[in-house]
Amino acid sequence: MLGLSALLLAAATPAIVEQTGPHILVAGPIVVQSLTYGPEPRQGLELFTRERAGRGPLIVYLHGGGWSAGSPRDGARGAQAEHWTSLGYAYATVAYRYVPIVTAEEQLRDIAKAIAFLRRQRGVDGRRIILIGHSSGATMAAQLGTDPQWLEGARVPFADLKAVVLLDPSVLDIAPLMAAAEAPAVERYFRPAFGDDPVRWSQLSPIKQVGARDAPAWAILTDANNVFAAAQGGDFAAALIGAGAKEARVTPIPDTSHMQLNNQIGQTDDRATAAIDAFLARALPEMQRPRFR
Repeated sequence: MLGLSALLLAAATPAIVEQTGPHILVAGPIVVQSLTYGPEPRQGLELFTRERAGRGPLIVYLHGGGWSAGSPRDGARGAQAEHWTSLGYAYATVAYRYVPIVTAEEQLRDIAKAIAFLRRQRGVDGRRIILIGHSSGATMAAQLGTDPQWLEGARVPFADLKAVVLLDPSVLDIAPLMAAAEAPAVERYFRPAFGDDPVRWSQLSPIKQVGARDAPAWAILTDANNVFAAAQGGDFAAALIGAGAKEARVTPIPDTSHMQLNNQIGQTDDRATAAIDAFLARALPEMQRPRFR
């Protein structure tokens, strides 16, 4: 299966280039807003924009933490906000409630509600949405990008989701993972999130939802040592291409780790950042017109 994935992806997607310019470059200070999108604990977010940027496409970052921990600040500890806002994007990091206080489905509803809220904010072009998720947050981004019920349930038009970036996703096909019964990670993270019902596993597995309506462009970046993420990512990308996605490709990133892959996004000479920049240049070509402010 992985060999077939590689052949399909090689034929269907262009090579990544390290130099992507010119982008829209936006100077001026970053405006940071801490906002709440609901009344419950952890229904909050941070929105980063530039004073002079106008309305930019919205990048929404979803943090990892095994559905039961983590922080939206994982998307803004380093250079992420500086990088994305300097290229003309509005950038948001979203908190959501944890399992077992809520279900995995309710977490997706939290995120969709946050996106609906963000679309109404100053400096945000809500008709162009990009999701970036790390680890379990990448699984959530893939769930949102393959099953329109979550965004549309919050009155966000699914067609406004233009691209999805997955950073070392935890799982894209749940059943094979759950077959590793009593594995420590399964019992600690995955069974509390997904339970024991194979029907529910299928409903929450992004690869099982591919084919009806999917986001049109996908980038899957993995730690080169994470064989599981590469294998599931390859099968997932092949399914997306087979279903008509414009682009879906897996890029292993060498000399990194599960956390470094996330934390170094936005840094100068970071290979993952270059890959994402190149991908977004193809997904949103209008952002390539040079316009200095």
